[in-house]
Amino acid sequence: MRVTTRVSGLILTACAMLAITSCESQPTASSAPKEKLAIGVEIIPTTLDPGQTYQRTAASILQLTGGKLTTPDPDGKGVGMGLAESVTPSDTHYIVKLKPGLKFSDGSELTSQDVIASFEYFIADKTNGLGYSYEAIKNLTAVDDLTVDFELKHPSTALMFYMSQPQSAILPSESIASRGKQLYEGVPIPTAGQFQVESMSQDQITLQANPNYAGTQPSTKTVVFKKIVDPAARLAQLQGGQIDFADTISPKQVGQLSDPVKVDSYSTPIGAYHLSLNTRANSILSDVRIRRAIADAIDRKQINEVAYAGLSEPALGIFGGSSKFYEPFLSENADVAGAQKLLADTKCESECSLKIIAPSDNDALGDTAIVVQQNLKAIGINAEVAKTEAATLNKWSADGNFDIRVGGVYDVGDFPDGYLAFSLLSEYGASYTGYSSPEMDKLIGEVGSTSGAAQTAATHSLNAVFENDLPVVPTVGFTIVSASRVPADVFKVNANTFYSVG
Repeated sequence: MRVTTRVSGLILTACAMLAITSCESQPTASSAPKEKLAIGVEIIPTTLDPGQTYQRTAASILQLTGGKLTTPDPDGKGVGMGLAESVTPSDTHYIVKLKPGLKFSDGSELTSQDVIASFEYFIADKTNGLGYSYEAIKNLTAVDDLTVDFELKHPSTALMFYMSQPQSAILPSESIASRGKQLYEGVPIPTAGQFQVESMSQDQITLQANPNYAGTQPSTKTVVFKKIVDPAARLAQLQGGQIDFADTISPKQVGQLSDPVKVDSYSTPIGAYHLSLNTRANSILSDVRIRRAIADAIDRKQINEVAYAGLSEPALGIFGGSSKFYEPFLSENADVAGAQKLLADTKCESECSLKIIAPSDNDALGDTAIVVQQNLKAIGINAEVAKTEAATLNKWSADGNFDIRVGGVYDVGDFPDGYLAFSLLSEYGASYTGYSSPEMDKLIGEVGSTSGAAQTAATHSLNAVFENDLPVVPTVGFTIVSASRVPADVFKVNANTFYSVG
């Protein structure tokens, strides 16, 4: 998938980009190698099974350990070769040729049988939340020890991208056979990525450089990821020198930084923070005129400045400004008069009340809720803001116990399939909105199975349907803010949201 994430952290592959921007530019000269790095993160993997890892940070850690057939470009706009020497796609087959002499971290040989066993394992696992990534695969055949034929049910322009994701890591076939459903419980199995897992606990995971990695060996040999749930605590430890990098800090904290700590913001290749609007029949927002009025009333510039310290940008369409599929139609500024005109002859013509829900542990989303509350008041809508922890938020969302949910969805590459599935597809709950449109579902399928002019036409039609229906309202681009005391060539988050270790 992309790792898509919903606000709770689902990575859309789910799960698609602006260039990296920085409040203070990182040193451009190569710095001295750092033998060991300590990275502060909000969460570490609870399992090493690639198919069971959705949250961005956990998936990014596994991206360092898993060997994939292809590798994502740092900007999320394409892929290069990984374990594969070549991938030859067509409408009915993907022919993958492995590099000769590949080995897992324990020195065992990596062949086409490992590729087939891995993909068959992921496809068969019905609990794999990223299973849609493999939906196009009909059959896998080993042509020889280095060649695999992926037979397709239908064309898939994104399959090469899915092959580059941590959820598509190639595992030893013997480990899959011996461990079955307990594949990654207990002692980690051999890996084929840049690093291997040395140890893992509830609060820490330590990676060591893989001596058999087929690519460039990193200068840094040990990376320790430490679970520090509170973003303020992560920043304090970074400023105090206990850790080298603090991932995912609140934009509010940017002003607290001092040398040698620097801050960078990264907008994902595709995606946006948005307001999920409850379109269910019993909701006041089942009236599309009110949804459109809300979209017009939102001041996206204000949200960017207040909630994201100006580090993001207004999102004026479903795909977000970083994506090549972006078709803006919304305004950066609030259009109060236009919104009030849309409310004529609706239940909100004179006054109405709405419930906005947001996570209590995310400053930016909470601040967004407050700005939206103020924006709606200007058009005569009274909004109550309720902030709560993730479990309650997700229950309210699933039960439809809200009018507006502050959240967002993104993907790590500019490929629309997974992002659209988790944003608008009926089967995946359409971002909790209750939105269900056969026309939209059909167009999502067309966008994912076509290319060139046909894909462009399908995307344009999809944007038109979205503009008409507005089950979600984009606010700003999906932006990740981190801070570091080491230069970017030592450790950074790429624009594709994955870690890079020098």
